[in-house]
Amino acid sequence: MSDGLDPHRIAEVIVTTTAGGGRRGSGYRVGDTAVLTAFHVVAEAADVQVRFDADRPGQWAAAAVVAWSDTGTDVAVLTFTPQPGATPVTPARFGRIGDDRHAVIGVHAAGFPLWKRRRSPDGRQFRELHQADGTVAALSNLRTGTLEITVPVAAADPDPQVSPWSGMSGAAVWAGSHIVGVVAEHHRWEGTGRLAAARIDHTLRRVGEPRRSELAELLVIDDPQALPDVGAEPPASGSPPPQAGAKVIGLPVTHGLELFKDRAEAREMIGRHLTDPAIRMVTVTGRRGMGKSAVAAKVMAMLEQGEWPGHAQAPLPSGLVHLSTRTSGVSLERLYLDCARALGSDRETRLLDIWATNRPVQDKISELFAAMGDQLFIILMDNLEDRLQDDGRLDDDELAIFLDCLFRARSTPRLLVTSQIPLRLAPELRRFAAEVELSDGLPPTESVALLRELDHDGSLGVAQLSDGQLLQAAVHVHGVPRALELLVGAVADDTLTLPTLQDVLVDFTLRGDVVAGLAEDRYQRLGPEGRTVLNVLAVLRTPVPREAIEWIVGGLDPGLDVMPVLSHLLRMRMLSVDRASRTLALHPMDADLAHGAMPRDGALGRQSMERRAADWYASIAPPREDWRGLDDIQPYRREFDHRVRAGDMNGAALVLGTISEWMVWHGSVLAANSMHLTLEEQLTDDRARLAHLISFGHVRLGGGPLAHATELFTEAADLAERLDDRHAMQNAMFGLGDAYRQLGRLDAAIGPLARAGDLAHENNDAEAEVHAILSLSLAHSTLGDGAAALAGADRLRELAHTSGDLLTEARSWNARFTALLTMGRWEETIAAGDRAVRAYQDAGIQEATDYALNAKGVAMLATGRVAEALASLEAALQAASAMENPRTEGVCLYNMAWAHWTDGGYGQAAGTAERAAASLQLAGATEAAAAEALAEAARARAVPDPQAAAAALARAADGVGGNVEMVRPAWLIEEAGRLRGEA
Repeated sequence: MSDGLDPHRIAEVIVTTTAGGGRRGSGYRVGDTAVLTAFHVVAEAADVQVRFDADRPGQWAAAAVVAWSDTGTDVAVLTFTPQPGATPVTPARFGRIGDDRHAVIGVHAAGFPLWKRRRSPDGRQFRELHQADGTVAALSNLRTGTLEITVPVAAADPDPQVSPWSGMSGAAVWAGSHIVGVVAEHHRWEGTGRLAAARIDHTLRRVGEPRRSELAELLVIDDPQALPDVGAEPPASGSPPPQAGAKVIGLPVTHGLELFKDRAEAREMIGRHLTDPAIRMVTVTGRRGMGKSAVAAKVMAMLEQGEWPGHAQAPLPSGLVHLSTRTSGVSLERLYLDCARALGSDRETRLLDIWATNRPVQDKISELFAAMGDQLFIILMDNLEDRLQDDGRLDDDELAIFLDCLFRARSTPRLLVTSQIPLRLAPELRRFAAEVELSDGLPPTESVALLRELDHDGSLGVAQLSDGQLLQAAVHVHGVPRALELLVGAVADDTLTLPTLQDVLVDFTLRGDVVAGLAEDRYQRLGPEGRTVLNVLAVLRTPVPREAIEWIVGGLDPGLDVMPVLSHLLRMRMLSVDRASRTLALHPMDADLAHGAMPRDGALGRQSMERRAADWYASIAPPREDWRGLDDIQPYRREFDHRVRAGDMNGAALVLGTISEWMVWHGSVLAANSMHLTLEEQLTDDRARLAHLISFGHVRLGGGPLAHATELFTEAADLAERLDDRHAMQNAMFGLGDAYRQLGRLDAAIGPLARAGDLAHENNDAEAEVHAILSLSLAHSTLGDGAAALAGADRLRELAHTSGDLLTEARSWNARFTALLTMGRWEETIAAGDRAVRAYQDAGIQEATDYALNAKGVAMLATGRVAEALASLEAALQAASAMENPRTEGVCLYNMAWAHWTDGGYGQAAGTAERAAASLQLAGATEAAAAEALAEAARARAVPDPQAAAAALARAADGVGGNVEMVRPAWLIEEAGRLRGEA
């Protein structure tokens, strides 16, 4: 027997209905030849395919038939013929969840919901597999005899008219190693976190003989009346349900945690505010060294361990995200990516796809909040003062937008912020924020206890002092935790005079900031070797491995032995160490003071160290072929920052030129934009300036304004011409042509695209050449210049014959059928469309099959072959649906609607046009209004109301514009004129 869910037996069920539409669902292979699914998935099926290991190595599919079904319980079983030589599978186990007692049972299901729609690198759309882990309340849904499954809410809702769980229907529901049901329904009014499932035991009970025995035989169930009860025992009276631990993302703030003293009142206040639904942000403020980071870290550690501080009572957080300006940085990009990780791989993948789009920042944040749903997430932003201006305003526009969204949204994460300076908020937002001020040091008893612990072995003579003596020392530095650490560090460090704690206290004169005074003293009393290592860490400003420190120091002072110096700094408590990541870091206060005290110039000056740190990151940066996401280019971004701080703007520009387009492709347009603005008017080297202009142009191409992109690419082209850099000229020309194309200035795009293609040919860049020529040909077609478009198709065909590349061959036919369609050469369009379909099949991809079949359909309509046109358009629609391309689906349906009109089927025309409008609206296409108008015209024609139909046809024609993929506007205008004459 099977031991549980096997991913290789999960089936994607692909259905073609008798009405010609398409449908997708899920299923599970319960035996050698049987797949369990939901009846409504396969209702009215003309063809059923079951696909296993979908879009993975080893994928295979088979035709299936409905062998058993029951509409009342929504259960069906499909049978199919396995691949020859396939290994037999063991039958699945079936069980039941008893509905005669209170119980909450963990369940899981795996299927292909709509909200998991993804796009592969070649542009093809598919649905990713989703594992939904949830619970069933045994007593829910007794009347309907179904299972109510509570699952994490869908991470997105891509279509308001369709459930985000569409496609999950038919997935087997498991309790442990037994199947207990089949996902059947999602009711929108119950939210996106509840599914209903058909119960296998109820199905077996409700159907009579012989159908019960037939189902039991297909499912290999020996006794259909005695399925084992897989439910859990009810929880003990009064005991709360168990809660899963929070997922922790980011490096926790660890300074002082091992010696953390109570701060009970502050922790309780923080907990009370975090559990208040009206509070969005809690800020812990205070001077440097007061322990703000430590108290915030302690609260996060308690939550990680499943405990709210103080007397707060609330559900525990689902995720804890640690951000710090001294570690990962505090930015919207880092916040978004880390929150996505905290949500788990399924929702993370979708959120990363959203981040990589050109959607407004507000939309991306809204999607993140929607993915969090009703779950509580707490985000710690440590040392936020680094991102604040003197007046307390944020210096980062993206973070300001995030805070605006945070305060406006109904359901959001909670922010826990530490900052020396309170964040300045608008008056109307202050009621959503709370502040916990650490204005005083530790209480006397806690200060004394900390001093004793700092001399845990008694070797410094501190632990043996009386409470009164320790209290005097604590009062002298106002109980500031960091100051107490530095006092004991000073005692430990002076091995020559062996001072007592009282001696050390006498040496200090209180100044305005006692902590800064103590830290400066410790820094000044370090030897030159210790100061060099300390300065390197101050320049790095983030935890790093020992190897980084040794590498950087080795280029500045080759004779310095780093290891004993690090040991000394650790003993003095001037360093913190994270053993899990094997990294070392300065306390943030010490880093600030050391960096400020460093000389600017010289072999060991600030600029030299910044350059050496940049070189370190350059040495560990992964090559381009190993990049997979934004985290892979972090070394380049750190190199950029260090080169800027070193004043090496030209070097920074060359680094940014390497990664800028990647950042744009992966959604970090604003971050790249900010980096480029840092370099403006700062570059003196032409090569650096050229790299900046081209990559900045691509940033503007992705994030706007497009007019600025044209200026940047134009200047880049002039500079590339002057430097005789043909590769840069090629990149600039293609960017300029693309910018003009997006601006709708196709006439201006023609020249740059043509030049880009010629340069790519000269540079032996075959892929770029094909891309440029295809874009140029399609631009000519849209402009109505079919002859020029055909010339591009011919050039692509020559390249295909020279290279033998099947994809280039297919693209040449793509350019050709589009050009011929523009020119109204109908029979040639049909022939070229057929050739394109075969060529794309030979190339092994479906890139433009739907476009080719659609073009054929339009050409057949032009020649009066309505039935053939409908068949070709239906095939185009199915191809577009398989690619999950709503825009092309809408275009095909629009053309089908006109085909029904010309055939006198006005009712069908109206319904098909309405479907076209829905698909085009989903894609955000402007032609949606044309489809709505065509539907209105068809309804008026059926009444009949010729005048209304004529007016609506005119609007439809106007809404199509110059889109050559859709039936000619002139055909609709001609029909409108005929209707007016008829009226």
